Amino acid sequence: MNSRSTGDLNKVYQFSEDITESRARILVTMYNEQKRGSTSSKRRNSRIENLRVRINRLTLMRHDEIMRVYSNVTLNRNMSPLPPLPPRRRRLVVSTKPLPLSSSPSSRSVIAPQPLPPILSLKITHIEKTEPNSITIDMVPNSFEPDNETDEEEDIIYPEGVTDFHPYKIVARYRKVTGKSTNFRLEPLLVGEDSTETLVLGLENFAQQHGCNLSFTDEDLLFDKSVYRAACGVADLGSIHLLATDSLLTASFQFEIDLDYDSEFDQSEDNIEKFVLDFCETISKVLTCENNNVRVFSINKLAKGSGKSEVNFGLTTPDPERTEQLAHDLQTYARSGFATDTILRHVKPGEYECKWKPVVSYLQVRPSDLAPEFNYDYRAPGVPLELKRGNYPYYLPIDWFRHALNVLHKYTTDSTWLGCVNAEGEWPVAFHGTRSDAVNSIVQQGLLPSAARLDVVKYEAIQQMGEEANHPGLYVATHCNGGSHPQYTTPFTVTTFPQKSEQFRIVFQCRVQPGKFTTHSTPVQKGKAWRIVDPSAVRPYGILLKKEDSSKEDEKT
Repeated sequence: MNSRSTGDLNKVYQFSEDITESRARILVTMYNEQKRGSTSSKRRNSRIENLRVRINRLTLMRHDEIMRVYSNVTLNRNMSPLPPLPPRRRRLVVSTKPLPLSSSPSSRSVIAPQPLPPILSLKITHIEKTEPNSITIDMVPNSFEPDNETDEEEDIIYPEGVTDFHPYKIVARYRKVTGKSTNFRLEPLLVGEDSTETLVLGLENFAQQHGCNLSFTDEDLLFDKSVYRAACGVADLGSIHLLATDSLLTASFQFEIDLDYDSEFDQSEDNIEKFVLDFCETISKVLTCENNNVRVFSINKLAKGSGKSEVNFGLTTPDPERTEQLAHDLQTYARSGFATDTILRHVKPGEYECKWKPVVSYLQVRPSDLAPEFNYDYRAPGVPLELKRGNYPYYLPIDWFRHALNVLHKYTTDSTWLGCVNAEGEWPVAFHGTRSDAVNSIVQQGLLPSAARLDVVKYEAIQQMGEEANHPGLYVATHCNGGSHPQYTTPFTVTTFPQKSEQFRIVFQCRVQPGKFTTHSTPVQKGKAWRIVDPSAVRPYGILLKKEDSSKEDEKT
């Protein structure tokens, strides 16, 4: 066993600590600069650039040491010496108590900046034995509380003659949160393009398309952290475009462990919870990532009498390239096995396949996320075909009805980005459908994000923007009709009575940050496509709803 390694595992840990320290220095420097409101100086920029060079070299050195430790492979690189860490200018004191009220310089403390990204701890909300030899686990952020789907069913009074109860159950849960009656005989289910209840049914259908459940809450949350919550398994209307574009992919693994399913897991939920939390914590320490980047989805029994089990889990971060690197590092560690003093000692060493797929458990909707005072009817006569937003053409979605999202202060207190007067600081308008064919068909094969995505204009984008565009991209369209619709939309059906069904489609209306996208002629049929690599540069602010014209559809076929 001793001959397998020529490297030093302690060096790996030291490199990881040095990387974390260097990243912290960058964050502190940027925070102090922002706090003072000063512009960037050449000296500060040089400090930050040296720190970034240091991080890149430390990452390479850590990778090489991992290869020596676990694969007995020695890599020779010609690298210049590491830039030294700049000296700390002041001591950082993290305080959870109010600062003392004193004007004396000696009594002042400097509060460390809030961690970026935000630390969202996870909890286990549900453990269920779905099959004789399989246990599923739901892990979500601590702040998330799923609504109980069964609580409302006893109070529902259905119209006479109804055979499909599903739409009534969904709307009843929404009505419960808003304090409205679930007696559908007195207050019928409202079906139409301008109906919030029809929108709710459309969102439920959208959630099901993307493998997650719709959940309602009256808790008010900002959208500025939506991307991070979605990476932890809970999307909302601030990150719904990431579901539509499959931009948050999870690196999924199935590890074989030498723990007996019947004695260790089948008899005790406490054992399951302890194992899952310990497993996630240890994986995150090995990879030097946040604990919330790791989620366990299920534990399965292997062959009868083998005394072994299988853990299905995944790695997810808001950055696809970061997720891909973590997955690669985990595969490297797993080839030779893990340390014998942690829960990972039970993992069988081997070549483990990584499959890529979106794994979001919930789409959370709050009634306060909607802003009906800003709804807009593009079906009305006299609506112009084109306006301008942020000095870009705005092609209005004629024949659609917009259900506005409450975004006025959800991202920032400055609402200039949402302006409607074509002023400086406005973000232009774009659209995205409920699905992304360019991604879905290949993601299902489980390939790496960098290889799987049909990122058809990536190199064209790099020519326009430079290396900043050399990352996985998501696409929006300048036109709703002919751009996002119908190519990237899927109809959903609302059945209220056996002989009464209507079909609708959904498109997301978004604002896109200027300077953060490149412009292309494909993959849309009309107008332009905008390619974005930063998911936070896209902000949904409306959901468009349109009834399917069955006569026109019949003509097409």
